[in-house]
Amino acid sequence: MKRNTIYLPVFCIALSMILICVPVMAEGGGGGDGSGMGGGGRTTDLSSISSGLLSPQFILGGLVALAGLILLRTTKINWNIRTLLMCAVFVLFGVLVIMHQPSPLRAVVDPVTALMTGSAITLKKTTALFFIGGLSVIGAKLFCGWVCPFGALQEIVNRIPAPSGKKIKLPFNISNGIRISIFVISLIMVLATGTDLYTYHNILNPFELFDWHFELVLAVLVGAVLVASVFVYRPFCYLVCPVGLLTWLLEHMSIFRVRLDRGKCNDCNKCIQMSPCPSVKAIVDGDKMRPDCYACGVCIDACPTDALAFGIGKMRANRSRDRESGD
Repeated sequence: MKRNTIYLPVFCIALSMILICVPVMAEGGGGGDGSGMGGGGRTTDLSSISSGLLSPQFILGGLVALAGLILLRTTKINWNIRTLLMCAVFVLFGVLVIMHQPSPLRAVVDPVTALMTGSAITLKKTTALFFIGGLSVIGAKLFCGWVCPFGALQEIVNRIPAPSGKKIKLPFNISNGIRISIFVISLIMVLATGTDLYTYHNILNPFELFDWHFELVLAVLVGAVLVASVFVYRPFCYLVCPVGLLTWLLEHMSIFRVRLDRGKCNDCNKCIQMSPCPSVKAIVDGDKMRPDCYACGVCIDACPTDALAFGIGKMRANRSRDRESGD
């Protein structure tokens, strides 16, 4: 399948700018005490900024996201290849490089809590937040789909055949409604108690798994998610995760994302049948509001006419317009 890779250098430059400029943006607006915690939790110390840029999380995260984009743009990724890649992501960021320092969840939740309570925001968490957001704007779910270790673990488990023989695709209006409701409840809890729902005794923070602390609450949460993952694709991401909620919003302005060439589509629906997520139907139908697409590439591999691509540009036409023109 031919791919236009002219934008890859642009991505590389943009990624480099994010890695260099995010700490500078994060430290603006506060004169820290040099520790990274005082005066709003920011630091103007250039050595601290450089250390953050050279941390394994950001360097490896950027490289893996870049590799994911290149693969999506230049080749077809089937389920077997995707599973192997997710195993590598889990080992890299869940075992070898501990991604929870800070965890993606806390990188999103803690700055919100700090802003609402007037407490300090650490430079590291703010940098991680902009890093996640920056990758997500460059390519839809590049962070969640290619860097997040807990998302990778859910995908690996999802490859286990369901006892019923059929996987479940949750209606997005229900799953997203639950995810938004949990976030709103967390905001109310912050206003009332100063503590968010997700990290309260870590009842909704499975990223503590990667600290290898097997407490009862964590074991119950992770166990429930993994059992659900056998039946549902990325259940924690769709139903609970605030990072997933943020990157879903950013996905609608992503430069690179799965797009349909209506002129090549023959309406065989193989992409919808093969894809584990509910977003492909919305993409084929040309819906402006679509469910999370975790950039797995399975729908692109399933398409026999190369009508789907992880690219730039507007869809040529959506299904509803085609039907109207045919009437």
